[in-house]
Amino acid sequence: MLHYAPADVERLTPEPGKPGDERHPWEIDRARILHSAAFRRLQRKTQVFAPGEGDFFRTRLTHSIEVSQIAKGIALRVGADPTLCEAASLAHDIGHPPFGHAGESVLHHCMAGSGGFEGNAQNLRVVATLEVKTVDYLGLNLTRATIDAMLKYKRSYSEALVSGDAKFFYDDDLPLVEWACQRCRDDRTSFECQIMDWADDVAYSIHDIEDGMWAGLVTPDRLRQTRVEADPGVAAAVLAELEQILAVEGGRPRKAATKTWSSNAIYEMVHAASPEVAPDQGRGPRYRLQLRVEPRVREKSRVLKALADELVLRHERISSTQDRADLILSSLFRAFTAHPELISEDFLGPDPARATCDYISGMTDDYAEQAYQRLVAEDVLSGPDAGA
Repeated sequence: MLHYAPADVERLTPEPGKPGDERHPWEIDRARILHSAAFRRLQRKTQVFAPGEGDFFRTRLTHSIEVSQIAKGIALRVGADPTLCEAASLAHDIGHPPFGHAGESVLHHCMAGSGGFEGNAQNLRVVATLEVKTVDYLGLNLTRATIDAMLKYKRSYSEALVSGDAKFFYDDDLPLVEWACQRCRDDRTSFECQIMDWADDVAYSIHDIEDGMWAGLVTPDRLRQTRVEADPGVAAAVLAELEQILAVEGGRPRKAATKTWSSNAIYEMVHAASPEVAPDQGRGPRYRLQLRVEPRVREKSRVLKALADELVLRHERISSTQDRADLILSSLFRAFTAHPELISEDFLGPDPARATCDYISGMTDDYAEQAYQRLVAEDVLSGPDAGA
């Protein structure tokens, strides 16, 4: 395992710790994330299918737990600290809004000219500012290594506007990011962040297809009609695997075949990862290695994601969420911006637009629906589309 440095476990606000607490700092980070209100709310936030569509489909919560377990397996294989990778993975979606990617798009549009909205940026804001643990500091006061492992993108909103990139962190969080990166900020991510990112790719490339099968959106006919731009050999192998599952008759045998396939696919992708030596350029042990994934296996993940995008995410059953998310979230944004007294005091701040965005992005799908209906009933929302 990597030999980490004392700086990796430092917190922005030094804490004396509780007497007799024998946990490692990253075990404390993991616990703080698990016990946070934002993490609990993920149980009612959309991953692909809305939480109300059934008790089988994954939510943001179950997805985050699955990513953390995959990341732990990769970490054990490549020599990173498994608890650190678990902690970062549990937090990797903690700031994502209701209604999945549709909600993220709506809030970014609402925040145009006000600092933008981006799910990864909001992850950082939640753990560093919004969560309440003590009056001694804002947020969860996570260690430097955990914060850095969450930083998939190290450009600020203002820098992203110039470069044309869609991913960023908020300008207000620049001092925190500089601290996490120890003033060595560029596009490189830590070894643990790369592990978390690959674990996320593994989870959703496989599980979106699995959920799509269960929902009846991935069928033999639809598979045969779908074309993806990929290595022909890899694409053919993936299609053959999926068609073999779909050929199994009977509910229980097919469910077993699906679980066997997903288990084997995760195992294959975890074991395709290996560490490579990289120049750390003075950044310390978390940058002395980088993650290598066998190209064929990375291509397999890409094929699965492309199939999930075409067969599941673009299906009318899923894509129709965009219109509903647009109506509800944009209406809530207008209402709470005009009436800040309706926002929970935990989210109030000097910037009304950011306070509104924070409040809405923290909502579950159900709560956003209920808030919208309540505001319509109370005539806070009006206009031709308010009751649509």
